[in-house]
Amino acid sequence: MAQAVPTFGNPWTALQPRLSQPILDAVASLGFENMTPVQEGTIPAFMQNSDVVVEAATGSGKTLAFVVPVLELLQRSGARLAHSEVGAVIISPTRELAKQIFGVLEEVIRLAGLAHKPYLVVGGSASATGTADELARMKELGPDVLVGTPGRLEDILCGRQKRGKKTKSGTIAKAGGIRGRPSASAQRLEVLVLDEADRLLDMGFEASLTAIFAALPRQRRTGLFSATMSEGLGQLMRAGLRNPVRVQVQVEDRGGSGSGGVVSERRIPATLSVKYLVSPPDRKLAQILRHIQSSGGAQKYIVYFSTCAAVDYFYRLLRRLLCPKAESVPGGKQALRAERQRIGRLFRVDYPVSVHSLHGQMVQKKREATYGAFSALPSGEAGILLCTDVASRGLDIPDVDCIIQWDPPTDPKSFAHRCGRTARAGRSGSALVFLSPGSEETYIDFLALRKIPMAPAQYLWQADDGSVTTEAPAGAVICETSDDSEDEGNDEMADVAMAETAEAATEAAPAKKKRRRHGLAVARYPADARSDELLVAVRDIAASDREIYERGKVAFVSFVQSYLKHEAVYIFRVKELPIIEAARGFGLLHLPSMPELRGRPTARFERYSIDTDTIPYLDGKREERRLARLAAEKEAARQQQQQPDGKKRKERKKKNNTEAWSNAKEEREQARARKIDRIKKRDAVADARERELMARVNDPSLREMLAKDPLLVKQMLNHRDKSLRDMVNIATDRLSRQQPIAHQTLEAIVEDARKERRRQSSDSGGSSSSDSEDDWEAMARKERIREKLAAKTKRKRFSFNPGFSDEEEEEEEG
Repeated sequence: MAQAVPTFGNPWTALQPRLSQPILDAVASLGFENMTPVQEGTIPAFMQNSDVVVEAATGSGKTLAFVVPVLELLQRSGARLAHSEVGAVIISPTRELAKQIFGVLEEVIRLAGLAHKPYLVVGGSASATGTADELARMKELGPDVLVGTPGRLEDILCGRQKRGKKTKSGTIAKAGGIRGRPSASAQRLEVLVLDEADRLLDMGFEASLTAIFAALPRQRRTGLFSATMSEGLGQLMRAGLRNPVRVQVQVEDRGGSGSGGVVSERRIPATLSVKYLVSPPDRKLAQILRHIQSSGGAQKYIVYFSTCAAVDYFYRLLRRLLCPKAESVPGGKQALRAERQRIGRLFRVDYPVSVHSLHGQMVQKKREATYGAFSALPSGEAGILLCTDVASRGLDIPDVDCIIQWDPPTDPKSFAHRCGRTARAGRSGSALVFLSPGSEETYIDFLALRKIPMAPAQYLWQADDGSVTTEAPAGAVICETSDDSEDEGNDEMADVAMAETAEAATEAAPAKKKRRRHGLAVARYPADARSDELLVAVRDIAASDREIYERGKVAFVSFVQSYLKHEAVYIFRVKELPIIEAARGFGLLHLPSMPELRGRPTARFERYSIDTDTIPYLDGKREERRLARLAAEKEAARQQQQQPDGKKRKERKKKNNTEAWSNAKEEREQARARKIDRIKKRDAVADARERELMARVNDPSLREMLAKDPLLVKQMLNHRDKSLRDMVNIATDRLSRQQPIAHQTLEAIVEDARKERRRQSSDSGGSSSSDSEDDWEAMARKERIREKLAAKTKRKRFSFNPGFSDEEEEEEEG
């Protein structure tokens, strides 16, 4: 198959504008003599101060396409950045991809001998102390290039957003957008790069990206890089880019005689062979093992699942199948030897196969350890990485030979990214995806429209001698027609009933056509006895290890839930999913209770004959805790059985509930009584103060003076302001000195109070402002404003009614 666009183009020295010699030497040291098409089209536009939007197939060299211009632009700017200033920021959606980009950037800087200081900032710290230590190291280093994920970069460039207080329900309340001080300044930033930009939007980083954009200067160079583009990316382009140059590198294939030499476009590398296998879901595990056995040598595989629970389950299961150990097999070395002989009849290779797992719910240290261990496997060793789509974007894992997809991704855009983990930088690779018979076969045409061509893969059989072949055994029996739909049972009786009248037969034609399509889809697959034997061995393993048994149930339920969330809903329909066969493929001992199984022929599922309470954990301490908890539950059940049956038990239950409710009511009444006591004490203190005040106010001369301003009388009777009592004290003191008051007005009283306060301040050596108002005067003015508003609104003021009155208490005391 000839390639229309070469994998490598002109040499790096032919690039215009020309790169600096240290960077050219660094690229040559990495072993790259010529540029790829995406590098040849992106780097000149980026270096000529243009924003770029780059869309190219996976493995086409996009990382160097932005690392080289970032360093070149920083070199040419000539500006000396302060210790806390950043000149370039590179954002990626996942921690693994950020770490990979940082490694390439650090290596180029080292080989070129540049003085730039890069720094990696990603989330996932185990504690706040780890985050603080990371921040302290960054401040001490003073980097000028930051590589990281959106959340942590937002904290550093925009300031860490303070968390709200923890509510009684355990949730964290919003903090109202309050942020701390940024740890780095981006006011002199030169370049911003977003790798896998469409994934950044799909993962819900819109708010973080918006905050980061707001903290960056408008005069900057921005680059968006991805293998696929989305509608949301267009909005991001309009918001963060100015007149961008779009670089779209297309891979075209010229077919042979079969296609008449027609040139067709594809979104995957020409060296990548993508195949599909349509088979019942309960045969996927056997097909994966047979593909490994038929590879002819040790290879590295990546197997993708839709959920984290499925990754955890099959990781433990495959470790038990491919590399069992004595501690993982109950019964000791003799049982281990017997299990190896049993598995050896179903799967046989002459080399060890290591199994690794990676998904988004793993702690950061374990993710890094798994990624590093699988990447460090030499080319002569076999390994399998089980993962979710967290490892589908941008990761350049060396020497990956084959990609296997247990089920298609929920987001169709991830399909090309999954397959792109192999056949990178001109190397060849293969990919395989499993499809169930029926509507999922439409996925082949769907991907063809998305420019991802696929070819059919051959079903692999296992011969009697243990070898793998593509020819079915001579004694293979065609499966009987079966259907999972609720209304498609008993086809013969339905056909006879529908054939009674022509009208009924016409109306039932679509149903018959649907039954015939499903029946042919299942009938074209002969029975695979070795695959069934493998599933029996898997069920026996689950019956001996409770952790595998429980994780299998969770994995199956999560698989069905993810199936419901497929974006291609017209292709992946749960009603047409052979869910019974899928449950067999997960090695379940019994079907879980879930609504998706209603109306399905669950009788076809053969339940494993075992009491699930007797399945032990292989961990002794964990098994002891389980047995203790199980004994407590049985004792509680026994005591409940000894209780009276029927109506007496219901009355006892009702009585218990009533007692619990009455206890809660009693607590509420006690709280209310305590509140009333506090109110009584507060009112008693207020009444004592009021009586003391009124005793002095009852002086006829003072009453005559205060009668000139009813507002002051009202405020004084409310006894809420201390300045009013001070005023009464001043007026009382004036009366005691027999000063005339008949001719004085309120303004005169206020002026006297001011003079008295100035005199007291001068005597004590203090100072006071002549234009400052007294508290009681300000309170009087506010009260006038409240009265005017109350006259307009007529709003009733709040008052607490404790359930009794002062008159009632006086009557009771009398």
